Amino acid sequence: MIERGTAAPIGETIQQMTDEQIIGRVRGGETRMFGELVQRYQDPVFGMALRFVGSRGDAEDVAQEVFLRVYRGLDGFKGDAKFSTWLYRVTFNLCTDWLRRNRRADRRAAAIEEAAEVADGRVNLEERILETEQRDKVRRALDRLDERYRSVVVLLYYQKMSYEQIAAVLQLRVKTVETRLYRARKMLRQSLESGEEGGVA
Repeated sequence: MIERGTAAPIGETIQQMTDEQIIGRVRGGETRMFGELVQRYQDPVFGMALRFVGSRGDAEDVAQEVFLRVYRGLDGFKGDAKFSTWLYRVTFNLCTDWLRRNRRADRRAAAIEEAAEVADGRVNLEERILETEQRDKVRRALDRLDERYRSVVVLLYYQKMSYEQIAAVLQLRVKTVETRLYRARKMLRQSLESGEEGGVA
């Protein structure tokens, strides 16, 4: 658990302080220290929001709301998970809320057989994503995926999170993350290979 008023060791700069030390200082009344957390995480939070909502303006609004929520919720942060995991969870929740308010949910992927097994990794979506000429097609295909599949792809390939980190952010088992990634890869591969932009019907 994070202690209130945790101070940095003597001679340590703000940049060298851990997130937990900074949070302790903010809780101790040094509210300006929260700006260091914003500086550390504003780019990944904005990048994550942009991948989900698609518009820079909307992503900026979401990111601003993320840091406002986090600041207001610091007293409720117990330190059971890393601060970054909690921050990304807040980001994901707000992105999900935005999508529900602003887009019609695509339910077609929900009919995929729940018993599908995890692939052996032969599908190489990484190369497909990195190919410049395919990026727009990938983005459009991602936009049409059901939220539960789109989220794991975004966190793995764009946010560079490990399976364990994704599981923590989405509050899932690692096995569930693996299964959803397999299904998402399969749908995206079929969509891209067929030249369609809407995924699998």
